[in-house]
Amino acid sequence: MKLNITLLSITVLLSVSQIFAQSNTEDIEYRRSSLSMVLIEAESFPSKESVMESWNNFPIPEKYNDHSIEVGSMNPNKYDASSAEKKADEMPTRIEQYIEDTDLAKKVAAKWFNVSADGKMDMKLVQERGFYNASEMDAAIASGQARGLASLGDAGEELISKTFVTFSKLNFVPNEIAAKIVKDAAMIAANKIPIAAARVAAIETANLAYNKAKEGYSVWTNTWLYQLNWNDSIQNEFYLNLWNNKEAFDKSDLFSLKYIGKESSTSLVTFSLKKGEGQRTEAQIIDLATVRNIDNVFAKLQKEYDVFKPVTPVLSSGPLTAQIGLKEGIKAGDKFEVLEMNWDAKAGKTVWKKVGTCSVDKKAPVWDNRYSSGTENLEQKDEAGNTVSATTFAGSKKIQPGMLLKQLK
Repeated sequence: MKLNITLLSITVLLSVSQIFAQSNTEDIEYRRSSLSMVLIEAESFPSKESVMESWNNFPIPEKYNDHSIEVGSMNPNKYDASSAEKKADEMPTRIEQYIEDTDLAKKVAAKWFNVSADGKMDMKLVQERGFYNASEMDAAIASGQARGLASLGDAGEELISKTFVTFSKLNFVPNEIAAKIVKDAAMIAANKIPIAAARVAAIETANLAYNKAKEGYSVWTNTWLYQLNWNDSIQNEFYLNLWNNKEAFDKSDLFSLKYIGKESSTSLVTFSLKKGEGQRTEAQIIDLATVRNIDNVFAKLQKEYDVFKPVTPVLSSGPLTAQIGLKEGIKAGDKFEVLEMNWDAKAGKTVWKKVGTCSVDKKAPVWDNRYSSGTENLEQKDEAGNTVSATTFAGSKKIQPGMLLKQLK
C-alpha cells in the first residue's frame, strides 16, 4: 500500500509540473472547482423561449469544471414554504425541497464516479481533473483498506469537496414601466409652465428622455450557492461500502448539499449600441442581460465566499499577467495571493503554499473578458494600441507561470 501511495504521489507531482510548463493559460490544465447550475423559473420572463435558450447556451465559467447534472430547471411553485418564510427569504426552503425531491446531492456525487445503471463505478473523471494515474487509484480502492484510501485524500480535498451547485432566479422588468412613470410626472410639471416656449421645450425634453429610458430591460438576479458535503468519513464510507455496490448506493443517504450563501445583482441593458453599430434584437437583449447578470452575481459570490473563489494560473512573468478580468469583477488595485504547489510528506498529499502577493496594475487596463451580444467591436486596446488579452499585475519577479493567483478580500 505504501507503494501505491508513493506512486500516486509522484504521478500527481510529475503531471502537475508538466502541465504548468505550458505557456498559455488556454492550454494550461489545473485543478479547478466543479460547478453545476440550476435555473429557477420565473413568471416575469419577457420571452421565456429566449431566456431558456440563453440559459441553456450559457457556458459554465471557464474557471470551473463543468459538472452539469441533467435535472432541468426548477419550478419554485411546486415547493411550498411556511407563512413566516414567505415574509422573508423562502427560496432556500424551496430549494432544499427540490434537492431532496430530485436526489440532487447523490446525482452530483455520482457524476464524479460515472455511476452506471447497474451500479458500476470508475475513477476516470477524478483522474482527468486531478491528473492522477488511474491504475494506482484503482489499486488503492481495490485494496479495501482505509490506509490505502489515504492516497485518495488529496483527490477528495482538492476536487470532490470543491463541487458546487448554484440556483439562480432572474426577474426581467421592462424599462418602459419606470420610464412612463417618470414621463407622466414630467408632463404634469411641464404643462404647468405658463410660458409657451418653455412649456414646449419641457414637453420635448420629457419625450426625448422617455424614448431613451424606455429601451431594454432591468434585470434582477438572485443566486443561492450550495456545496457538496465531502470529508474523510464520507469518503471512507463511500469507497469501503458503496463502491460498485448498486443496492447500497441506491439506498444510501450519505450525500448532501450545504448552503453557503446568497448574492444579488442588478443590471440595465438597452437596445442601442455604439454610434454607427445599429441596434440589438430582442433576443440579443435578453441573452446579454442573462449572461452579464449571472457573471456579476458570480463575481460577488467569489469575493464574499472564500471557498468559492477560483484560482487563475499566471500567464507570463514579464510583464506579470493572468487571464482574469472584468467578467470576474476585477478592478485596478485588487490584491491577490500567489500559490505554489508543494508536497506535504507528513500529510501525504499535495498542498498549495502561499509564496507572495500581487495586485492589479493601476497603470494598465483591466482585461474586458465580458460576454457580448450583437455587433460590438470586441477588440480591446491599451493606450499604445496593443491588443489587451490579459490583466497586468504588479508583483515580485519571483512569481512565475504555473503559480496560481487567488483574490484576497
